[in-house]
Amino acid sequence: FATLLRFLLKYQEMNCSQKEEMGGHNNNDNNSFSIAIRTEAIKFLIASYSSMELRCKMSTPSSSLSKSNTAATVVLEGPLADLVGVRLWDAVPRRKRLLEMKRDGLLRKRFGLFDAKRKGAVKNTGFLPSVVTVLLDCIAILGNGRSKAAEDDDDAMEKDVNNEVGTSQSSDGHRIMLRGYISKALELLLDLLSYPQTRTHVAPYLSSRHLVVQLASSKLYRDSSQKKQGSFVLFRQQVDMLLDSERMEVGIIPSNSTATERDGNNNTPTYNDMAVQRVHQRAHTLQKILHRHHQRETSEVVFAGVGRVSDSKWLRGQIDKWDEGTLYDVCYRLRLVDDDGGDDEIDGGNWTVASCAKRLGCTPRALLTSILLYHQSSRNSDAAVLAAAPLYPTELLLWDSHSVPPGRYQSTTNQSLSLPKLNTKFLSAGDYLLRNFRLFRLESAYEIRGDVVDVVKRMRPALKSDGYAKGNSAMVDYYGTNDQLDDEDGDRTEFHGWARMGIELGSKKRDKPGVRLIRVDPPRLGERVPSRVIAEVVLDLHHCATSLAKEWGEIGEFDNLFLVCVDATAMSGAPAPLMEGGGGRYEGDEERRVPDEEDCSFPERYGIRAVRGCMVLEVRDEAGVVLSDPALAYDASGRPEPKGKLRYLRVALDPAQFAADAMALGTDVYDTFNLAVRRHGRENNFRAVLETLRGLMTGGADSVYRSVPSWLMPVLLGYGGDPSAASYGSSVMRAFASKAMGVTSPDAALDYGDTFLDVGHLEDSFPGCELTVDGQGTDKAKTTEGSSDRRKYRVKVVDEQGQEKTKVEATSYPFPPSYHGNDIRFTPVQVNAIRSGLSPGLTTIIGPPGTGKTDVAVQIIANLYHSFPTQRTVIVTHSNAALNDIFDKVMARGDVDERYMLRLGSGERNLTTTSTTSHDFTKTGRVAHILSRRGDLLEKVQTLSEALGVSGKSERGADGAPSYTCETAEYFYFHHVKKLMDAFVAAAAVTDDGRSQKNAIGIFPFKKYFPKLDDAISLDEAMGKIQEIKSIFEELAEYRPVELLRSQRQRTDYLLTKQARVVAMTCTHAAIARSYLVGLGFHYDNVLVEEAGQMLDVETFVPLLLQRGESDDDTSGAHSRLKRVVLIGDHNQLPPVVKNRAFSTYSRYDQSMFARLVRLGVPSIELNKQGRARPDIARLYSWRYDDLGDLDHVTTMEKFKRANTGLARTFQLINVEDFEGRGESTPTAYFYQNVGEAEYAVALFQYMVLLGYPPKNISILTTYNGQKDLILDILSQRCGEGTGPLAGVEPGAVSTVDQYQGQQNDYIILSLVRTKAVGHLRDVRRLIVAVSRARLGLYVFCRKDLFCNCHELRRTMDQFSDGPSNLQLVKGENFPTERMVGQDVPPVDRHEVEDVTQLGDLVHSMQREYVADQE
Repeated sequence: FATLLRFLLKYQEMNCSQKEEMGGHNNNDNNSFSIAIRTEAIKFLIASYSSMELRCKMSTPSSSLSKSNTAATVVLEGPLADLVGVRLWDAVPRRKRLLEMKRDGLLRKRFGLFDAKRKGAVKNTGFLPSVVTVLLDCIAILGNGRSKAAEDDDDAMEKDVNNEVGTSQSSDGHRIMLRGYISKALELLLDLLSYPQTRTHVAPYLSSRHLVVQLASSKLYRDSSQKKQGSFVLFRQQVDMLLDSERMEVGIIPSNSTATERDGNNNTPTYNDMAVQRVHQRAHTLQKILHRHHQRETSEVVFAGVGRVSDSKWLRGQIDKWDEGTLYDVCYRLRLVDDDGGDDEIDGGNWTVASCAKRLGCTPRALLTSILLYHQSSRNSDAAVLAAAPLYPTELLLWDSHSVPPGRYQSTTNQSLSLPKLNTKFLSAGDYLLRNFRLFRLESAYEIRGDVVDVVKRMRPALKSDGYAKGNSAMVDYYGTNDQLDDEDGDRTEFHGWARMGIELGSKKRDKPGVRLIRVDPPRLGERVPSRVIAEVVLDLHHCATSLAKEWGEIGEFDNLFLVCVDATAMSGAPAPLMEGGGGRYEGDEERRVPDEEDCSFPERYGIRAVRGCMVLEVRDEAGVVLSDPALAYDASGRPEPKGKLRYLRVALDPAQFAADAMALGTDVYDTFNLAVRRHGRENNFRAVLETLRGLMTGGADSVYRSVPSWLMPVLLGYGGDPSAASYGSSVMRAFASKAMGVTSPDAALDYGDTFLDVGHLEDSFPGCELTVDGQGTDKAKTTEGSSDRRKYRVKVVDEQGQEKTKVEATSYPFPPSYHGNDIRFTPVQVNAIRSGLSPGLTTIIGPPGTGKTDVAVQIIANLYHSFPTQRTVIVTHSNAALNDIFDKVMARGDVDERYMLRLGSGERNLTTTSTTSHDFTKTGRVAHILSRRGDLLEKVQTLSEALGVSGKSERGADGAPSYTCETAEYFYFHHVKKLMDAFVAAAAVTDDGRSQKNAIGIFPFKKYFPKLDDAISLDEAMGKIQEIKSIFEELAEYRPVELLRSQRQRTDYLLTKQARVVAMTCTHAAIARSYLVGLGFHYDNVLVEEAGQMLDVETFVPLLLQRGESDDDTSGAHSRLKRVVLIGDHNQLPPVVKNRAFSTYSRYDQSMFARLVRLGVPSIELNKQGRARPDIARLYSWRYDDLGDLDHVTTMEKFKRANTGLARTFQLINVEDFEGRGESTPTAYFYQNVGEAEYAVALFQYMVLLGYPPKNISILTTYNGQKDLILDILSQRCGEGTGPLAGVEPGAVSTVDQYQGQQNDYIILSLVRTKAVGHLRDVRRLIVAVSRARLGLYVFCRKDLFCNCHELRRTMDQFSDGPSNLQLVKGENFPTERMVGQDVPPVDRHEVEDVTQLGDLVHSMQREYVADQE
């Protein structure tokens, strides 16, 4: 690759004679390469730029890059940078170049060094300018214009291309080749503009060439006759993307400035403000030139406001009044064009307005006008762009093959798509959010398309002509016209099927229309779309089964529905097209067609005219009772029984889409909807996520620029100079810690709490350091420790320059005996991770399988809870299971008070903890717990009052309830209890013998409250009793606001914002609830994200923005309370789930923020000791990590030392040949199954259960959903009810590898399914997950020669290949065996299974013996 790239560079620098000697064409330099070769070179460059990092010079090396990319980056960084480096300024017109270098001294210096280095050699602009020139030539040819080459050399360009393909200019092959080059060239330019490093020189060059203006002015772009052609649509979309990308502002914060200098009291403007300033500056410059040279004919522009001058529509009207000479002179003075007689050589020839206009097929005046308008017009802000973007996809987007491509996109096809790409670095926060917004919307559209297709197919639309009138609509159109439908009878669409997720709209018996517009609110100030559009949707449940009617009846507030118009008269009835390539037929020579969910012609086939989304606001029954009222969930009487079968849904339509429909189609489109489609809960939350992303772009204190600390933003976006700037030891974080409140300095002592089990553990955790405990050496500390209880520790690390060993100073304090605490002996690396998590800044922890990353997370949470009692910590995970696991472990410690714990989201009701009280940790459950706890405490207050004689039992309520409230209890404390406490303390101070005397009972004032108190009590014990009483009133003081607040919503909001100190939620719920939390005033100081490697980039970003930023007076300059961010994950395991392969491979949408930061070189801590699997099983995946070792217990614990009963090996790969002449099969497209492997896996499970293995300790995994379904079917046949001795026996799990990530079991049976191609297991990350789920045994069924010969899997498969290919069993053993691992098995006890049939016979005989023994 490096050699090829250097050849490209060298070839461009050769003169014509040298190229001719090498076989090149001795003609114009632009034609030195054929179109085919140029296209391949561009593909190579696209792959090169996208697969490695072009790093700026950083203060620290990027040592965390993956092993596979490091070497390539070192080799290719120079050549790749040279292609788009300072040499491009040779291609910029001289006057423009001099102006830019006058403004930028650093650029002038770099160009001067470059110019001096070539020592007078002939100027050559390099490869990229020739790409642009040939791109314009190809566009001119396809647009039936004349190319620049043709003007110079009598159609030489067309002839060269024709000779390359051997066809005439009008042939299909010729045009396909040109289209391929155009799409790839535009893709390369888009990529170069999206990287901050490459954009530096590429953007000025493209701007000087006015490339976007030329593309938009070309006949190919303007030709309306080709609008339905796929290549034309792609070209227009790519040009529009290039326009947006070229005008995107870059928000780079200087790396050498401190946080205070950037965002402190200086109030540095954001990059959006800077963009506005540039527009104003351009407008003033234009007005000055016009006033000085053309005042008379341009006076209206000279004296107009900046807004007018920046308005392209108004400015075009003024330019039309100028003569062509004035227009050209203005463009010349603005340095937009050079004099036609100039001597500047651009890309091998004089670039003139006349020649360019002739090639594009337009007049020079039109081209000059477009150039000037493009230069002067203002760009819509990112917030405005997102505000105008509809949140719900329509039928145009759903079936646009370029925007929402088929899910089985093949990266090997090198097909260009009009999709944004996610990079490791971004131009600005706006660029980051825009790209994620569009990709999230498109991925949601792909999933929605599949759901709509499934419902429409199941509903079976058909045409029936019965004189049905379409009905009238009295709704006045949004723009003032009355859109009543015709009363004529017409054809009607009926549905002859049914679907669980779909229902026909309207009521036939009641003559109720399906959709009726109710309200359209006018636009807000400064906006162009309605502020709100409300409609009513009618559902008729008469024909639904009871269970189905119940599901539709559970639709509630904020659920999303899709309204579909299906017109049977427009149905073509044609079958789906055949699949392209080699997959056009099944095994039986049956035609293989494109799946309906991937077929872009599906709307024509099924008559889909329109699709619109809406959000449910309320649901009413026929009596008008609101069924969706959230308060009904807390009503003791429960929800009322709905009246009738009709449901009236008040829904909110998309205002932006409604405005577009009103302009283009009129509001009558909303009267044609006849089908409603609903979706499942989690996947239907896309609107909330999109609204959150859109809201982050708005200004104010809740914007992204204030919500994220200034010390974190440059690192997250990748444009900081130092990737370690956010680490706790950096100078930036030291400056932040010195000014922010509640932030400890990196050099200060940290409270590790119960992290260390003893002094020996403390010493082992800091190897090579000089440790002192309470001012003593470790030897003396260990001696002292032996005679005392366990201690907690505060530790300070003193790393002074010049000293041989780092000093570690530990201070101990008592360990409370009332709770369990930590019992894990953390490794030194884990302790380092805990230290980083307690320190301010960004912490990234890489947790290989079984290394205890969840335990580290729990310890960090507990230490933050005790060390910073005024701070709140937010826990975020990807799945509810992982969140519940963390939450359960935190509660099991016993040192975190339950009243400070809160769990948000849909998974909160499934949370079960080891707490003895088993409280409900939902918001409502926490309120109920507080009220219950309040009653218990008030009962104690009442008892104390009676013991002191302040009140009597007669003052209790009729039911014996206490007469006190939280408020009156506080009065009772201050007027009575506190006085007695103070008197006791004063009396105790004058005792002779101190606290060791047992005579305090005489002066203790609360003897009657403690009836079991002995006659003698020490002062220490008495003070403990007083503290117990005091804690009652302190806790009641916290509950007083809950007592004053009357509504359930107010109480839950108070609990969330004021009391809870540890709040847990999933990343999905964080996106949904973000606007609500910000509006509520929710604040937090620390964020811990578990499973960060499985989250989409933006799903990790949103949890950092759940609060408003601080004011400009914040002395820290951070504008945010956020102090610590801890990301825990593993980028070597599976990435986030993206269903459409085009988005994951082409757009890199499956890139997590965790993996991106690791790739950028952000310092990370990789845990290096695993305690899950046997050492030999761990070696199957440990090669993927740096120095991954084993904890001691995996070799010393009994279960790891004992062999697997009845199995000769702890792990084995079993070869499975064709079963009954058949290997893998696909009953439907991409639904892979393998009957032989499924039967084998189930038979092995039966064999193990019959030997005595607990079924719950065995999991069966596979790599495809089709195989999972097949295994479940076979299990139901072999182990279902009435099947024999194994009836009702189920494994611990039957799942796919992807779904099982984050879980483990003792024994794993794995089926790899494929027999013709490796499939998606070629992704080594999926292999790592697959082989790392087992603790004690792993048994893999596959086609051995296929997977063992796969290069990507070789490091793991070579270890499997060392063993036999047939399953090795051991006779005569029952679970648990006495045989140890490594113990030889006599040959007489060995049994080798030849195939699945033999194992099935063995299992059958074992079942007969089992039945006989039972009888």
